[in-house]
Amino acid sequence: MHKKYKNLIIIGNGFDRWQGLPTSYGNFIDYYNLHIEQILKKLHVKKLKIKNPDGKKQKINPVDLIYSNPINPKPLEDEFFWNFEQSVALLDDHLINLSFGKSNRGLRKLRRTVQQAQKILRTAFSDWIHSIVVPDNPTGAKFSNDCYFINFNYTDTLEKFFGVNPLSINHIHGYADDSESIIVGHATHPEYPFVELLEQKFIKPKSQRLKGLYYVESALYETDKHIQDNIDDMCEFMVLDGVDIEQIENIYVLGHSFGEQDFEYFDFLEKVTKVGCNYNELSALWKVHHIGLEELTEESIFEDIRLNLLYAQHHRERELGKKDDLFPEYTLIEKILDIDKVNVYTEEIANKAAEAVKKRFIFEQALRTKHVLEEICILKHIEEIPESAECASVFKLADYIDGRHEKRKINAKWHISYFNDEDKIRIANVMHRIGCTDYELIHGIDECIKKVLR
Repeated sequence: MHKKYKNLIIIGNGFDRWQGLPTSYGNFIDYYNLHIEQILKKLHVKKLKIKNPDGKKQKINPVDLIYSNPINPKPLEDEFFWNFEQSVALLDDHLINLSFGKSNRGLRKLRRTVQQAQKILRTAFSDWIHSIVVPDNPTGAKFSNDCYFINFNYTDTLEKFFGVNPLSINHIHGYADDSESIIVGHATHPEYPFVELLEQKFIKPKSQRLKGLYYVESALYETDKHIQDNIDDMCEFMVLDGVDIEQIENIYVLGHSFGEQDFEYFDFLEKVTKVGCNYNELSALWKVHHIGLEELTEESIFEDIRLNLLYAQHHRERELGKKDDLFPEYTLIEKILDIDKVNVYTEEIANKAAEAVKKRFIFEQALRTKHVLEEICILKHIEEIPESAECASVFKLADYIDGRHEKRKINAKWHISYFNDEDKIRIANVMHRIGCTDYELIHGIDECIKKVLR
């Protein structure tokens, strides 16, 4: 018999901390500082010899070099780790380029060092997560049988403390025992690094600095959470686990910070649990087919290239708020592309550049979504879906395959725990941005969780 899930439970880091687990970023800082030398040795990474502006030499690890000031690097302050997911997006491509120079040897060193920094941070975070021991400590409390869980944590607290069946849990960011599955990072660069920065087929004269920027863009791509991919995977798991999104009546959020890097998740869940939602319209695959993306011409292709280059070039200004150009003779795309106005990056142009990058990302995401739909068809033993079905999203495909989904009659209601007034304000702002009005904020997980325990 098909199980009916009425409650969707979203679990955040505050839930594990509520249960006394050492999962704060403060704990991560302690682990990192204690184990960084061991991690460098494990990865066979040597510290770099750097000459400071005062002429003195020092040895520094790739993380401190890339994520501090590459011209005058120092060990990272705790603030970097307290805001870890956002911090890994704050790369200063200008300073990194200047630090390594524009020779081929310098570019190779830049690429290697950026990759090492990423690997060190990922290893440190994964090892820390794996080191957290969750004891078998049944609380005696049980969630009602109509609950399905989206767990942002990497731990098995739900299973060990509350006896939840693992088949009712989707670990959306991975699982502690599988280091390769762990997802952590920002949400600012889901698109592939722009290959024209490296190939430079349309750029004359060619610029070594732009090749350096490509390697920085690669790092930003690798440290992105790729939320749209995770959303597709989440939907696939829900479908395979027997969740009908139309039957979800309540959404409980327990201990989640509602950080900016997770905004898209909440925006998506609010939309798909509303009356009259067209699931396809949320899909990149549907957008490619139905949103009048203009026919490609030589002129439009060049314009998109120009705008994508401008977007990449102004990463420093956009993400770090630094407008000064440290080496205009090498990096101004406006000059390289022979544009008359040097100060072309106005707010209007910035918006057009962002739209051009978004369009490129939609094409990239559409292909990945198509692969997910094909995978579901294989698992469900469906040989072919007729074009007339217009299955461009996971939930639309589920509706077609199962043929038992009823139309939603009432919007799902949100019940959200908060810890302090700062949390309350931030959560209310997010709910306003996603257009949700049917929610209640409840002080403390203890009070919020009562409604779904039996």
